[in-house]
Amino acid sequence: MIVLAFWVLSFLPTPAGGHGDRMLGATFKFFHPASTSTCFLMRHGEEEALFLVTTAHTVEKTNGEKGTLVLRVPQEDGSYQRKDHEIPIRRGDDPLWVKHPQQDVAVLRLEEPLPVEVEALSSEVLASEEELRAAKVEVGTRLLVLTYPQRFEANGAGFPVARQAVFASPPLLPSKTHPTFLADYTTFAGDSGGPVFMETEEGSGEPMIVGLVLAQHHHVDKMKSEYEEREIRYPLGMGTVLHARYILETLELAGKGN
Repeated sequence: MIVLAFWVLSFLPTPAGGHGDRMLGATFKFFHPASTSTCFLMRHGEEEALFLVTTAHTVEKTNGEKGTLVLRVPQEDGSYQRKDHEIPIRRGDDPLWVKHPQQDVAVLRLEEPLPVEVEALSSEVLASEEELRAAKVEVGTRLLVLTYPQRFEANGAGFPVARQAVFASPPLLPSKTHPTFLADYTTFAGDSGGPVFMETEEGSGEPMIVGLVLAQHHHVDKMKSEYEEREIRYPLGMGTVLHARYILETLELAGKGN
């Protein structure tokens, strides 16, 4: 745990405001006693409203009409204070989020302003297929992932944890045929919904979101004896990532109110 905490602290915001800091400012924990995941906030087109992006299975598993978004309030001395803020996710039994018709991604349009100013990302940072080709991404290309592994937070203010990753499988295109790819990093529950990103080009300071984390992978070893049966799950250290185009498609559906 001490090693992890040291790793996390190296990714806290700095005055430079690079691509990592911009992503950090838009990424938050979204939780309910029955479900916890990562989300990030975006703006799309001419819409004034903010859009919360996460996995569909997160909001589907969240019981009741509200979920909690962990916001961070900047203080005059440069520190941050955690602020848990409830947001409506259902009206009765009717979901307020929009789910992609085929993929495990959901977008919730926030109808009310948040009590804290946040640095939401423009949907223009979502990687198109043309941008992926231009970036010449391949197996081994470096990535960053922001999540809340096992509900773990970087500090008392509720910052997410940054981890380095690489493409573990080629991000095959077209993404309509190959909607997901694998990323190699130490995965945990709570990673779902986290943004997976890189710098548009070295030194630019501009982030490019290539996808969001959907799931982690395990190898299940089944053992059986005369008196006992059990399964041991070994983490493979790989996460499934959904291509960014599906985030954009879901944003467009949410913007239309569909």
